[in-house]
Amino acid sequence: MPKVGNYKILKQIGEGAFGRTFKGEHAILAAPVCIKQEKIGQQPYIDLFREESAIVARLRHPSLPSFMDYMELPPPMGQVLVLSFIEGDPLDKVVKTKPRDDGTSYAKRPISDEHICWIVDRILGALSYLHGKWRIVHCDLKPANIILDIEDHNATLVDMGMASFKPDEWSKAKGGTPGYLPPEFGTGFAPVPESDIYSVGKIVCFISGGSALKGEFASDMEPELVKFFEPWIRHDPKQRPRNADQLRNELAKLRKKIWGRNYCEEQFKFRKAS
Repeated sequence: MPKVGNYKILKQIGEGAFGRTFKGEHAILAAPVCIKQEKIGQQPYIDLFREESAIVARLRHPSLPSFMDYMELPPPMGQVLVLSFIEGDPLDKVVKTKPRDDGTSYAKRPISDEHICWIVDRILGALSYLHGKWRIVHCDLKPANIILDIEDHNATLVDMGMASFKPDEWSKAKGGTPGYLPPEFGTGFAPVPESDIYSVGKIVCFISGGSALKGEFASDMEPELVKFFEPWIRHDPKQRPRNADQLRNELAKLRKKIWGRNYCEEQFKFRKAS
């Protein structure tokens, strides 16, 4: 079994354009870990990976992975970031089930309104911490970057590879994902907290059974929730809400108004088929 420093690599669990992700464990303690490897080994990717690792090393929040180690090793391994392993499934895989018969798209299991709310609550908690304490804009919020642990009732925001640390007016977004990419990124404007809020609104469109690309929520979503989320996906960032902590408080009040509680009685629930 291959080793990286004090960690055993168990299996590869993901790969992107610039890196690979593995599930591993501490060689002595057998504690599960997530091992991220920068696979290009050239500038500017080395600097970007080091920057991501430096950001992650500062963070401590229940809805963010915990930093465990960083190494710069000889080829072929190169740079390695070790994080706590987050149990659960990416939000896109929770909602997507299997390819349709024609193989062109996925069937979906949209999530019920009440459970969308607790997921959003957890994401807003992480964003309140990032935006407020650290002035970090994540810049790549999408369903694939949110790990849903239904058993522990938590949603964890992962992958800080595109994050912008203390952006100023001259800062530029490093990238993003179509459907969730804030429109200001395409016109060269600096990342702002409203950029992340936009992406969360688009995530709500997707997991409710609507369309992230079109900016449409599920047709059967509670009207007051639609009214609450719609400003999040306005084209102009100045017309969107900014304060994640304030939004979290407003969402708790809205849940209480709609359902008479701001917690869920079931562990998890998908939307009823229309």
